Amino acid sequence: MASFYKAVESRSSINGTKLKNNVPYVSSGIPSLDHVIGGGLPTGAIFVVEEDVLGNYSRVLSKYFLSEGVVCKHDLFIASADDDPREFVKALPQACAAPPEDEASVAASDVNKMKIAWRYEGLKEVESSFGNKTNFGHHFDLSRHLDAETIKNSNITYWNIKDKGAGVKGFKNDIYFKLLTNIKEVLSRDTYKVSSKEDSNILRINIQSLGSPPWMCLDCEEEEDAHMFGQDLLKFVYCLRVLLRGTTAVAFITVPAHLFDNESLTKRLLYSVDNAVRIESFAGSSKETNPVYKDYQGLFHLTKLSTVHSITPFVPPSLDLAFKLRRKKFNIEKLHLPPELEETSEREQDDITANPQIACGGFKKKDIEF
Repeated sequence: MASFYKAVESRSSINGTKLKNNVPYVSSGIPSLDHVIGGGLPTGAIFVVEEDVLGNYSRVLSKYFLSEGVVCKHDLFIASADDDPREFVKALPQACAAPPEDEASVAASDVNKMKIAWRYEGLKEVESSFGNKTNFGHHFDLSRHLDAETIKNSNITYWNIKDKGAGVKGFKNDIYFKLLTNIKEVLSRDTYKVSSKEDSNILRINIQSLGSPPWMCLDCEEEEDAHMFGQDLLKFVYCLRVLLRGTTAVAFITVPAHLFDNESLTKRLLYSVDNAVRIESFAGSSKETNPVYKDYQGLFHLTKLSTVHSITPFVPPSLDLAFKLRRKKFNIEKLHLPPELEETSEREQDDITANPQIACGGFKKKDIEF
């Protein structure tokens, strides 16, 4: 029993972590994301992001995740079959003391305060932002990047498709096996074992666009492509989940689910992970020109939330979520309809019928002179 409590104390003392349900949690780097998923990312678990069609916003989430690791001096493992991960880390955002504010958003806020309708002035302000007052994690400025010296001094392991090896039984595409082998070699260090008493640290694993065309089997016949690709992908996730259990590592994986022809593949993939979210971008859709969504770049869906070491599930503050990407920051907010700001004939008619004296007298509010 004494050794158990020593192990718990050792895990809770790791920089950039907090203990919840006897499990170390790390920040995703985005306070609003930590808030809506239950306080952060549990170690020993897999977090999946279903990418937007162009993959732009999912890459932003990966940058936040890795930058948080650099600031907290966590070890990083970055894998990609599409891009060179060494080039990707050159654009990691830099930490800042307070949440960054874009000049455009501040100016727009001032204008909105001036244009607010008189009927809404006495209403309580809607709480749409999440996690701004949290003490867990850091804030980052997307307009500024980490310097090369900081990246060089960080413990980062890179992997890309050039590192693939010979074919093996069990995987039609050998890059899955090669990546699993590399992850297993890194996780074999005592630093990432839960039972480790000294020099414990967090390993942040980021796999980008898992399941994109480079991951598909190369030697399959056409009628077998979808089946073999699905088997490889699911088997990889199952094996990775086994490797992560009992470690202080956390996997942050982005998946281009919109490229999967088989809908059941996506469902089975989500079933085999711990937490998952989906990004729905407005780019190229009718919602991009819809005035209801004019302040947002897309919707943010919580597709799976599980609570580790607890029978009580986490209940998010809202399921109607949207995100904003400004020049300096990415933020997730509660989606709500904007107030009616412009003077219209319908508004004037409402003003008349709402006041019996005006309705009986036959004059409008704007006709009154003082």
